[in-house]
Amino acid sequence: MADYEVGYKKPPQRSQFKPGNRGNPYGRKGKAGQRNESKIVHDVMHAQVDFREGGKKKRARRIEIIIKELGAAALKGDVRAAEALLKIRAEFSDNRAIEPGLIRLTKQDQGAAGNVSGD
Repeated sequence: MADYEVGYKKPPQRSQFKPGNRGNPYGRKGKAGQRNESKIVHDVMHAQVDFREGGKKKRARRIEIIIKELGAAALKGDVRAAEALLKIRAEFSDNRAIEPGLIRLTKQDQGAAGNVSGD
């Protein structure tokens, strides 16, 4: 033991890691994982955004704002917006938790969504 010199980057042998034992056994934390389409849609639709309602500045999730706009357009007589709102309601009718997923829209539905924001 006298032949081992303790110093910079040379710890005492009694405090060194034993064979098979490491200081970081699980390694570096990995990436969060691959983001698929449903995760991206979920993140975008549930992001908080600022908007004005009745002259007051508020924050809400994008999905909530879209549903409110569809409801307002349906009340003004937009049949396509009413159909889209009823489809959303039917999709989540049993008070299920909204999980990441894609709702398949027809070309007609996509046109209605474009008309709601362009009014």
